[in-house]
Amino acid sequence: MLRSISLTGRVKLGFAVVGIALGIAAPYIFDRFVIGLITLALVGGLFAQSIDLLGGYAGLITLGHAGVSGTAAYGVGYMAAKAGAGFPAQIAVGFLAGMVAALIFGVMAMRSGGVYFIMVTLAQGMIVWGLSIRLFRITGAENGLTGIPRPPGVELYWQYYYLTFAVVVLCWGMLGIVVNSPFGTSLKGLRESETRMRMLGYNTTGQKLYVFLISGFFATVSGILLVYLNGFISPSTVILAASAIGVLQAILGGIGTLVGPMIGAFIIVFVQNVVSIYVARWPTLMGALFVVVVLFARRGLVGAISDGWNRWLNRNQAPGINEPVLTSTNQPSGP
Repeated sequence: MLRSISLTGRVKLGFAVVGIALGIAAPYIFDRFVIGLITLALVGGLFAQSIDLLGGYAGLITLGHAGVSGTAAYGVGYMAAKAGAGFPAQIAVGFLAGMVAALIFGVMAMRSGGVYFIMVTLAQGMIVWGLSIRLFRITGAENGLTGIPRPPGVELYWQYYYLTFAVVVLCWGMLGIVVNSPFGTSLKGLRESETRMRMLGYNTTGQKLYVFLISGFFATVSGILLVYLNGFISPSTVILAASAIGVLQAILGGIGTLVGPMIGAFIIVFVQNVVSIYVARWPTLMGALFVVVVLFARRGLVGAISDGWNRWLNRNQAPGINEPVLTSTNQPSGP
């Protein structure tokens, strides 16, 4: 069976196996601080993947997706800090809140596209931020909601890491099924030309709503994971910068790929939390990194690696220029 897989497929499979193995062994290799950063990067990577499903595959860039994940996080936080509900109720309300927000956002934005879609989602995110400040009895305003415990059995940092790792791997597999399905193929057509898709009989408005709901599902999961990771939720989780970071993670790693946003999340989390300790002007370093990627790797880091791999394959699989070519002039003549 392995022989039927192409060389590129075997390399990808090898990287996937190595990644899962390293993920399982990580708590035995790194200390608590590093594991906390890896957990944060996994949650941020899942959020960036939800944005990439819209932007990279459907061509719908959103700047308000933190409003969806933040609404789910506030749902969990309210049930934990204000209502004193149990963990099943916390997760159920958080999930319901996130999906309702995704449905409302999707209905509002599904008839727009391009720059107008960006502006609509930007406004949606700002509305959620404004409500998080105004509804202080529910959200705690600037102080946020604190004292949110983790579910039983995953209180310790390494236990919660394994839970996050398992959920992210599961969501990654689900995203892979979506993007490789006929629906995922139609999303790529929507990205290339919405007009042509309508001419072919596709309901592009419905497609936008469906993909927004699917993307909102994964953003909701990331919001629930984030609130339990931090133990609190505040308006800083739903500001424009939170959505913009997710977009930048997808672009840095490689938009239109599933692994790219995760790589971008790990890089940005590392720069923000490790490099910033040694470099005072780390935002300048971050900006320079984005400039280099935009100038020399238009498809992100994954795209640049993929292009280099394809060039290497073509060079090594192409026939040699000195090999003889059999033509009708050098074929042996009959007796």
